[in-house]
Amino acid sequence: MAEETWRGDLTTTSFPQVIFRIWEKRDSGRLLVRSEEAERSLCFINGDLALAEGLFSGEGFLKKLLSVHALTALQAEECAGYARENTVSYPRAIIERGIIPPSRVWESLADFWMEELFAVFDWTRADLTFDPDSTVPDAHIYALVPTPAIVLRGIRRMKKIDLIGAFLPAETESLQLLSPAHADHLHLAPHEKHVLGMLRVTPRLGDLYAQSQAGKRETQKAVFAFLTLGLAGLAPTPNPAKPAPELSSAGLERIWIDFNDKCSYIYRYISKEIGPVGLSVLEKSLEDIRARLAPPFQGLELRADGRVEFSPFPLMSLNLFTEETRKYFIRVLNEILTAEVLAVKKTLGNAHEAGVVKSLERIGEPH
Repeated sequence: MAEETWRGDLTTTSFPQVIFRIWEKRDSGRLLVRSEEAERSLCFINGDLALAEGLFSGEGFLKKLLSVHALTALQAEECAGYARENTVSYPRAIIERGIIPPSRVWESLADFWMEELFAVFDWTRADLTFDPDSTVPDAHIYALVPTPAIVLRGIRRMKKIDLIGAFLPAETESLQLLSPAHADHLHLAPHEKHVLGMLRVTPRLGDLYAQSQAGKRETQKAVFAFLTLGLAGLAPTPNPAKPAPELSSAGLERIWIDFNDKCSYIYRYISKEIGPVGLSVLEKSLEDIRARLAPPFQGLELRADGRVEFSPFPLMSLNLFTEETRKYFIRVLNEILTAEVLAVKKTLGNAHEAGVVKSLERIGEPH
């Protein structure tokens, strides 16, 4: 089934969390980020960011080269005229005019593009639209840049520490280090390695901020980067009498997978009994609860295999570093399952409902 356009905003998530989630899913498409003052268009290819023609300001690039004295005003004017007359890009015009070597053009263009991109990391109010069908021709792509590297560099450049603080756990919380496969490909700065090392022995955030030699501001940036990139997560705090469900990022991902396995099972069950109309029955059950959900969840949709999707995906449309939103996330999933089970009862009767409930209890259990 083809991917569909999703929409969201930056009221409950941060820009680096959004683009990292796209990378985790290895999505391809175009992300439009629009604020009241400006907009940026980003292209993703299998999750990595593409530096491509049409996704940066050509005139701005010439002005940047002028400001660093890489071009004279006359050369910039000649390049602009050459580009117009021959319908070519500004970078190509600079190279064909023999003004700057190709390698330097590529380096300067990448620096300029990233400067524009890093500004978005501090945006607090913006609408997001991701279109998987919007691509750029291969000939227009200058380079692919690993998204995790951009996330790390962008967070380092963030100026709004209050924005970072809004997405951090409370100082009374403790973190645990994680070991995702991409960790070895990240190039941490010396102070970030210091903070990471401190986390091993000082997991409580309040203590970490007080003891880190990087200072609280830079330590918070590092922690935000670790959480966003999956290098750290909330440490579980189990009850000795009864283990609490894990609500770390990995735990939420597991809950989400189990939830959709249950939705898929309900769809297969009801379809076996009443045929293709089963999908419409389940869609009606979701429509009945849509208005009761918080805005990030109102875009819920039922896929052809019975699994549920949100627009945007819930783990990137919520600030799941807070206890309140993590608990609400679980409540929403339970409400959806309850609505679908009730649809089975209304359509097939009590006996079928009881059988479905019994089967659902086994899904997600350790074998």
